[in-house]
Amino acid sequence: DVIGRTWKYCFYGHIKQLRCQITLKKETGEFAIASAAKGSDVVPDNLEQELLSFSNSAIPLYNNLIDQYTKMLSPLSQTSNTKASQDDSDDKAEQAIIMILYRMYINLGDLYRYSCSTKLAEECYLKASKLAPATGNPFNQLAVISQSQESLTAVSLYYYARSLMATNEPFDKSRTNLFLLLGNNRKWLEEHVRDDDSHSRAIVAGNIEANSSIGKRSQREWIMKEKSAINRKFLAQLVDLQWDFMKGVSLDGSDMRIHLDELLSKMSSIIASFTDLLASASFSESLLCKLVATMAFSTLTASNQGKLCSTKGLSAKRSKDPIWNEGFIMTNQALAFSFVLRFCTVLANHFYGHMTKRENKPNASSLINIRSLTPLLLGSSFITSIYEGSDWFHGLVFYRNDESSGDSMSSENNSIRNLCTTSQIDFSQSTAKISEHLSEFRKGLSQQFESVSFRDVKEYSEYYGFFPFHSFLTRNGGADSRGVNDIKPSEYVTIEEAINTLSSEKLASGSKSSDLETTIKVCLLLANATQKGFSTDEYDVAATSIEAKLSQALLFQSILDETKPNKNRSNNSIARGEKSSPTTIRNELFQLFREVLLANPTLSLEQDVIGRTWKYCFYGHIKQLRCQITLKKETGEFAIASAAKGSDVVPDNLEQELLSFSNSAIPLYNNLIDQYTKMLSPLSQTSNTKASQDDSDDKAEQAIIMILYRMYINLGDLYRYSCSTKLAEECYLKASKLAPATGNPFNQLAVISQSQESLTAVSLYYYARSLMATNEPFDKSRTNLFLLLGNNRKWLEEHVRDDDSHSRAIVAGNIEANSSIGKRSQREWIMKEKSAINRKFLAQLVDLQWDFMKGVSLDGSDMRIHLDELLSKMSSIIASFTDLLASASFSESLLCKLVATMAFSTLTASNQGKLCSTKGLS
Repeated sequence: DVIGRTWKYCFYGHIKQLRCQITLKKETGEFAIASAAKGSDVVPDNLEQELLSFSNSAIPLYNNLIDQYTKMLSPLSQTSNTKASQDDSDDKAEQAIIMILYRMYINLGDLYRYSCSTKLAEECYLKASKLAPATGNPFNQLAVISQSQESLTAVSLYYYARSLMATNEPFDKSRTNLFLLLGNNRKWLEEHVRDDDSHSRAIVAGNIEANSSIGKRSQREWIMKEKSAINRKFLAQLVDLQWDFMKGVSLDGSDMRIHLDELLSKMSSIIASFTDLLASASFSESLLCKLVATMAFSTLTASNQGKLCSTKGLSAKRSKDPIWNEGFIMTNQALAFSFVLRFCTVLANHFYGHMTKRENKPNASSLINIRSLTPLLLGSSFITSIYEGSDWFHGLVFYRNDESSGDSMSSENNSIRNLCTTSQIDFSQSTAKISEHLSEFRKGLSQQFESVSFRDVKEYSEYYGFFPFHSFLTRNGGADSRGVNDIKPSEYVTIEEAINTLSSEKLASGSKSSDLETTIKVCLLLANATQKGFSTDEYDVAATSIEAKLSQALLFQSILDETKPNKNRSNNSIARGEKSSPTTIRNELFQLFREVLLANPTLSLEQDVIGRTWKYCFYGHIKQLRCQITLKKETGEFAIASAAKGSDVVPDNLEQELLSFSNSAIPLYNNLIDQYTKMLSPLSQTSNTKASQDDSDDKAEQAIIMILYRMYINLGDLYRYSCSTKLAEECYLKASKLAPATGNPFNQLAVISQSQESLTAVSLYYYARSLMATNEPFDKSRTNLFLLLGNNRKWLEEHVRDDDSHSRAIVAGNIEANSSIGKRSQREWIMKEKSAINRKFLAQLVDLQWDFMKGVSLDGSDMRIHLDELLSKMSSIIASFTDLLASASFSESLLCKLVATMAFSTLTASNQGKLCSTKGLS
């Protein structure tokens, strides 16, 4: 990191000291006299001038280094072109030079900024951003420069969005600056903008009559000044709306966020203003693209303070905070996306209007100067990526065209859904008009335009490395929009791109397109228009995607959470259903989850679909029933009914409902298990015939096996709730075979064994297996383990006497036949006695393991067993075991389990059943 150390120790260290001194002395007022003499709050020359002088002296040093490094690129470029395969050392040298040049341009930009050469600083940051488009730092610096000019607030917001949404290295410090920008922007609006904008719209439309008291030139200047102020106001309002989206809307008025009615009014007003301003050529093509990018950012981060949240992230939030509601993010993302659709509809109508005015048969030359084409293509591509499914957008449920989804939404959500549907239809119709008008244009194109991509359009290079556009806009071709961690593009540009970037004198965007690029853009736009979600007849088709089903599922989950009694939960929740019963919603949710599970096991595993199926469709209701049964048994409300039955039995209405509900769920799980088992066969054949499988096949195999494991656990629980212990045990055993290094199934097997007193030793083995699982120990077993050991000792105290000579005589066969009973009866009596003796021995062996786990008391100062007593106990158990083993009392399987149990208590001796390594001792 020589370039970083150069900056830190040779330049920035001294600069930082100077800036701190200047700030401190300005704040403390030590320069009040000197400042008053100059008539402003100016720091005396000695410090300010030193900062300027020091920065200016460093600039040529950096320029010289940059020149030297730029020269290094040319020979490497020629080597790269002449050799089909470069040496690894050449690749490293290329990357090192480009990375260091990137850092130099950041530092040089900072020096220019400290020396008040803002324009030159901006050029340096732009070059840095071209060298590393997937890195956030240069965009943060560009935002800082733009923020110094009030009129560039929208541009600053774009740069902060770029900084935070960089695909490789987001610059998270931008978040603080972003909120400072948004706060200052709102303050500016409160001070400068009035509610009535009729005067502004009249100026934009050109309806203000000439004033005879001033000349035409002065009048033109006045109108231009007014238009500039109107543009400034519009952009400030648009920026403020994005902040509303990021904070989220308040549907019940219980917080300080904007109310829904106010937000909808604000959106409509801004769209009306934008329509007028676009018609009057108020904005450049470059600025329009930046606005689209900013809206994509606020859509994906709506109601989450400018942060992304994946479907997996929603589940994590829910597990941390049971009161948290996914519906809030879903609703606000849907609202923000509806605004993108409306904004792009205005762009589409503008493009269509100008296209139809120019020629009946449009060509590239006639379309080249229509400013709305480039931002429209950018916006429509983002919209397409949302329809195709994004793990970061959860609001597609509001765009479904079916009655069932409406039934489970509140009236407020239905109004939002209507807005979303209308926005979608309007956009679909506007793009359909363009597609229809350009049908002849498309027919006349040669085959070379059938496989064009965004890489063929230079204007879009500015947006490489921007996460919301990454699914369709990358230097390396196709990408996957599912998750940030899956994105692994090259962080820096290629050597040829670096040379082109550094040889350009100016990097300001907005250069005019060629006929070829215009044709490519039109082809890409027409391709988008044929995607799902753009047809006016089938605008809801995309909502049947897996991601849409998961979004719908999240809404149903939040509805089910609302049905749980919770005094902290709001009565006006965003996603509460008012028409569908919990049973109906559970059934619909299961169908959604089932479709996702059968369609994509890999994604289902990533999104924990099987876990959510169990929690929301089955276990949630089972848990409620079991709690009610326990509560009413404890409070004695069923005393009369129980007395009538002669035992502590809960009346049929609850107990029967639990049994019925569990039995109804069993065939659903059995069907899913059958479907997943069938999936394994073709994968098994592929695995045998191919020496090397695709990574996707490996992932699919693992996903199917892991989901089957979870299904068998859940099915075992259902059998247990329906009192089918043997079938439950079979399911848990199958789960333990699928994931032998996982503790959960062994805990369940222990629970079943524990219900039979004679299987205490087996239960202890299963708890040991659960706690000592090599991959996923099940730590909740520890509580059950100590409960088992405590109950076992209590049984021993109640049933076992100290003298065991009688028992040993029976085992050894030394009891003489009793002439008063027949031989058969005598054999049955001896078998019964032997069984009791085995039970007693196993209980004593289990109790001894507890002594080992607790540890021996050497001085008698605590409640643990004394050494003499322990040694006596050990000898007695060994003697009994010798006799029992000789009489074939135990199976081979049980003996193995006993050995495993003793291995467990040996390694956890005196440590309460926990392992302790040598490192742990230290």
